Amino acid sequence: MGVENIIAELSQPAAFPFAVEDVAVCHTHLSAVFLAGEFAYKIKKPVRLSFVDFSTLELRRYFCEREVQLNRRLAPDVYLDVVPVTREGNRLRFEGTGEVVEWAVKMRRLSESGTLAEMLRTDAVQAPLIRNLAVRIAEFHRTSESSAEISRFGRFEAIAANIQDNLDQAAKSVGTTISQQVCSRLTARTHAELKRLRTLIDHRAESGVPRDTHGDLRLEHVYPRPNVQPPGDWLIVDCIEFNDGFRYADPVADVAFLVMDLTFAGRRDLATCFADAYFAAANDAAGQRLLPLYTSYRSAVRAKVEKIEASEQEVPADERAAAGQRAGGHWLLALSELESPDRKPCVVLVGGLPGTGKSTVARQAAEVADFHIVRSDEIRKQLAGLDQHESARTGFGEGIYSTEWTNRTYAECLRQTELLLSEGNRVMVDATFATERHRRQFLDAAQGWGVTGMSLVCECDAQTVRNRLAHRRGDVSDADWNIYLEAVTRWETPSPSTLRATRIIDTTNSTSAAVSELLTVLVDEHLHSR
Repeated sequence: MGVENIIAELSQPAAFPFAVEDVAVCHTHLSAVFLAGEFAYKIKKPVRLSFVDFSTLELRRYFCEREVQLNRRLAPDVYLDVVPVTREGNRLRFEGTGEVVEWAVKMRRLSESGTLAEMLRTDAVQAPLIRNLAVRIAEFHRTSESSAEISRFGRFEAIAANIQDNLDQAAKSVGTTISQQVCSRLTARTHAELKRLRTLIDHRAESGVPRDTHGDLRLEHVYPRPNVQPPGDWLIVDCIEFNDGFRYADPVADVAFLVMDLTFAGRRDLATCFADAYFAAANDAAGQRLLPLYTSYRSAVRAKVEKIEASEQEVPADERAAAGQRAGGHWLLALSELESPDRKPCVVLVGGLPGTGKSTVARQAAEVADFHIVRSDEIRKQLAGLDQHESARTGFGEGIYSTEWTNRTYAECLRQTELLLSEGNRVMVDATFATERHRRQFLDAAQGWGVTGMSLVCECDAQTVRNRLAHRRGDVSDADWNIYLEAVTRWETPSPSTLRATRIIDTTNSTSAAVSELLTVLVDEHLHSR
C-alpha cells in the first residue's frame, strides 16, 4: 500500500481509537504526523536514503521504539508508546487489533503556539529565556552518554565525510536551490575551515568530548514552560533516532543547530546570546572556535532536507515551493557563516528623507566595502523610459512618484536585490524607505535568504537639507524643498522588529565623516573589516 494512500486513510477521523472531529497532518521528508484531539501519531515514510533506512516494516518499528527511548531524555512525559496501525475491514486504524500494516509513535499533543519558533514570530522571546535554555542544554550535554564509540563519530574523518556529503548535494543542486557561484565559494571556504580546525577537532575527540546529543535542536522542537519547576521547565522533542552518527557528535555541533535556526529567523542577536551563555555554562572556550563551521554544516543539512521536501509529491504544492526557497536561503547562510566580513552576503538599506545625502554616502561606502548598489531613483526612471538626468519633477505623489509607480519601483529594486543575493553578492539599496511596508519587504527578503539585513537611516538638520537641495545639479533625483517638507509628514515610524535592525547615520557634517560612521556600523555587525 503506497504511503500516499496510507496518509490519506489515516487523515480520517475514523482512523482514531477515540472520537475526533478534525485531523491535521504535518509532513517532513521522513515522516507524517497526525494531530487529533489531545494526541499526535507519527508514522515513518518508507524511504531509503544515504543517511536513513525506513524501507521495511520491521525497520520502521525499530526506529519508532528508538524514537520513544531517546526522546524521553528531554521530554519524558510526551512520548507515550509505539502503537500499531492495523487494517480493520476496508480501513486503517491506529491502535487496532487487525493485521499490522504500519507502526506509529503515540505522543501527547503539544500546543503549536508553544514552540520557540512560534514565540519568535510574535516577538515573545527575550534574552533571559535564551540564556536559561543555554544552561539547560549545557547540563544535558554534561550528563549525556560518552564512549570511545561515540567519540569515533567526532573525529575529523567522520566530520569531513558528513560535510563533504553536504557539498556533494550542493553541487547536485546547482541551478535549482543554489547558484554555481555560491556552491564554489561554499566548497572552498568549507575546505579551508576544515584544514584550519583539523587538529582541534581530533583533539576533542581523543579527549572524549563528543556525546550522545539531541541531533536536531531546532526552534520548533523546543517548548519553554516557565511555570513548571526544573527540569520540566523545558520540553525538547524530536531528536535524531534514525542515524546514530548524526546524534553522536561534539556538543558544539548540537548547539550549532539552535544558533543556525535563530540566525535564519533573523535573530542574530539571540543566536549570539545563546552561544555566549552556552559556552560559559559549559566552560568550553575552545569549542567556540568550532561554532562557525558547525553552524554552516547544520545550515547545509537543512538545505539538503528542504530540497528533498520540495520534491515530494505528497507535500502540497505551496509547501514544496516554500521548501525550495528555504533551501536557497540555507545554502547562503552556510556560506555566510564561513566568509570573511568583507565578503559576507547581506542586504543594507540606506534610507532617509530627500537631501540627507544618502545616495552620496551609499555610493562611497559601497566602493569601500564592496557592495552592489541598487538605487531607486535610477530604477524609477528606467521603468518610465526616461534618461537618468531627465527631469520628471511634479507635485508630491504625482506622475512617476505616484503610489503605483513607487510600488513598481520598490518591487523592481527588490527583484534585482534578490537576484544579486542568489549569486552570493552584497547589496546596498539606496532609497527613501519612508514606509514600513517597503522596509519590511527588503528585511524579510534578507531573512528568507539567510543573510543579515540592516536599515541605515541618514539624518541631518533641515537647514542643511535645504541648502543641499538648493544647490543640487545634474542628479537623477527630482526632489526639492517642497518634496522634502511633504516627505517629513509621510515618514512612518519603524516597527519594533525593524528598529532592531536600524542604525542612524548622522550626515549633517562632511560626507567622509558619514561614510566613516556607516562603515563603523558595518564593522560592528561583522559585515566589514578595517
